[in-house]
Amino acid sequence: MRNTKGFTLIELLIVIAIIGILAAVLVPNLLNARRTATQRAAEAHGQNVYKVVSAYLAEDPARSAQDITDTNCADGFTAGTFSVGNAPAGVGCTYSATGPDTFTITVTAPGGFSKTFP
Repeated sequence: MRNTKGFTLIELLIVIAIIGILAAVLVPNLLNARRTATQRAAEAHGQNVYKVVSAYLAEDPARSAQDITDTNCADGFTAGTFSVGNAPAGVGCTYSATGPDTFTITVTAPGGFSKTFP
């Protein structure tokens, strides 16, 4: 009679199968969570840029949205004394004055996400 210690081949195969099933279920969820987080970070950055421009215009009624010449708001954005930091990695952001008192902020993120404020 042999005195053996350890796991049998069947037990090891069952554990490997369970790990494979868990990986197949969890990996897509993790990738989706990362994409969603990037999209929400892009939205938050767009909202912050929108607030900066709104505060800049509200501070002095003589100011115009067309006074702001920086159209790339992904690498930080400043309007007067108001500013916002860089957009998260992979996020694009553009500012466009559509009139003296009107403007749009458009943010994009990987995966085809795009949102325009207001």
